[in-house]
Amino acid sequence: MLEASILNTLKVVGSPRTYKPGEKVFIEGTPGTTMYVVLDGNIEIFVGGKSMEVAGPGAIIGEMALIDSSTRSATLEAKDYCVLAQVNQAQFLSLIEKTPSFALSVMKTLVTRLRNADKMI
Repeated sequence: MLEASILNTLKVVGSPRTYKPGEKVFIEGTPGTTMYVVLDGNIEIFVGGKSMEVAGPGAIIGEMALIDSSTRSATLEAKDYCVLAQVNQAQFLSLIEKTPSFALSVMKTLVTRLRNADKMI
């Protein structure tokens, strides 16, 4: 979960976009050039068609594609009306450089998801 000050920055910098219930944000296996931060609502994360997590306000999603330039490892679907801040590669790198707490939040998100995946194996 991101600090309030970072969330406020992302509301301005992150090009907020609204998604309707059931709308896909991105699909597993497709190229990714944007990460997202949930500003409002809930997003469901699916891997291989299986629900893995529901991410709410303050959650970081889609960050892996910006870190390693890989395809999407999951499908994201809006559970309700959602507002997501879209963060492109340049914005992501700037936030990492200028805001160490943002970088730490990204790392914590990755570690949490890895630990949860390990438990499912």
